[in-house]
Amino acid sequence: MRKIYKLWFIPVVMLLISTFTACQSSDLELSKSVFIEDDDYPGLPEYSEWGYNTFGMYIDREVFVSSENVFPVKIIVNPDTFNITFNGLYKSGQASLRISLIGYAPTDYPELIELNDSVIDLKSSNCIVSLKYAGETTVLNIIKGSLSFKRVQNLYIDKEFAKTILSGEIEFKTFMDNEPVAITNGRFDLGVGYENFYYY
Repeated sequence: MRKIYKLWFIPVVMLLISTFTACQSSDLELSKSVFIEDDDYPGLPEYSEWGYNTFGMYIDREVFVSSENVFPVKIIVNPDTFNITFNGLYKSGQASLRISLIGYAPTDYPELIELNDSVIDLKSSNCIVSLKYAGETTVLNIIKGSLSFKRVQNLYIDKEFAKTILSGEIEFKTFMDNEPVAITNGRFDLGVGYENFYYY
């Protein structure tokens, strides 16, 4: 009797281990970046809506783009402000662009679907844009510009909710070092899930 129990127990344990490993590896795969360079805009990823975990934009002629070393996006909501932070490389150094929207406070990442086909005016009074570079954070004085969520979709794998994918474009004009600059051809395709959404 004990032998039969052991023979039955081993396949069940192996099945549980393989299922757990498959879930972990699919989570890891969904967090990776797939960078396909845009032929028309060197240094930037192509615009996509597949959850490639990339973003890129020109700050004048310099590229600000996602990298493999850090999460390209982090969303922090506290308590009534939605903060989306783009983390990447600018002039070969780590940089972060944060857009804070006061009055919008989703409590979990599936709720981000509400942003589908929406446009945020970056010059509006309830919006703050800041850039962190070389250890300094600067609140940017926006001349004009917008953050456009062209498509927001929830991703399911094997009928299980996995992530929310945010895809869209960003462009604005501001000042850096007292000089006017233009942020152009900005695009993003980012997966948001448990590991990069925070509400507190």
